[in-house]
Amino acid sequence: MLIIPTYNERDNIAPLVGRIRSAAGNEPVLFVDDNSPDGTADEIRRIQATDANIHLLARPGKGGYGSACRDAMKKILHENLADYVIQSDADLSHPPELLPRMIDLLKTSPVVIGSRYVAGGGAQNWDVRRRFLSFGANLYARLFTGVPVHDMTAGFVGYQADVLRKINLDEIGSEGYAFLMEMKFNLHRAGASFREFPIIFCEREAGKSKFSRKILLEGMRFPLRALKKRIRQRDSRTG
Repeated sequence: MLIIPTYNERDNIAPLVGRIRSAAGNEPVLFVDDNSPDGTADEIRRIQATDANIHLLARPGKGGYGSACRDAMKKILHENLADYVIQSDADLSHPPELLPRMIDLLKTSPVVIGSRYVAGGGAQNWDVRRRFLSFGANLYARLFTGVPVHDMTAGFVGYQADVLRKINLDEIGSEGYAFLMEMKFNLHRAGASFREFPIIFCEREAGKSKFSRKILLEGMRFPLRALKKRIRQRDSRTG
């Protein structure tokens, strides 16, 4: 089952669902909408009328990306809706055409990551500055968290349901890119293994980016928090 958080993504919903259906047939999709003022939820409901595998979790306010993913994951686990969960963005930056590849890898790998930073991966329509910042941020996150993943800020990620049950989702309080890092960090600490495969990330063509200074600062702080946890854990073992 896919989980896709949305906020003001009305124009992307129909193209996204069309590409998912072309690539992955009737794979269930759970949209989590934060009361988008542009009518995103209404567009999802319109598609629901003819597609029984489109689901909507409508939230009353703008809770944020991380909490949307957490709420969706908890719902799927609590109701035993699927054996795996795949999180993806609504802006068409993650290629739905690679869903069959991810689903196949999830049969044997607890966590599967569509990665820009393994051989064959990359990003389209990025200037040199954006490439440098993204690569540097991922290197920084990997070194400080100790997680053996090349793309720590990847948002196209699949999880076996059983591996999600090994962590406490309520303890993951980050939003934005930090949520993506914190999920990987906590799963690594729980003993999960990771499998990365290459994707080409495509910059959004419709709608507005949700990136903000707050998200940037949170993303810079989390690896430091993770490093402190690692040091405390090491000291408790040697003390």
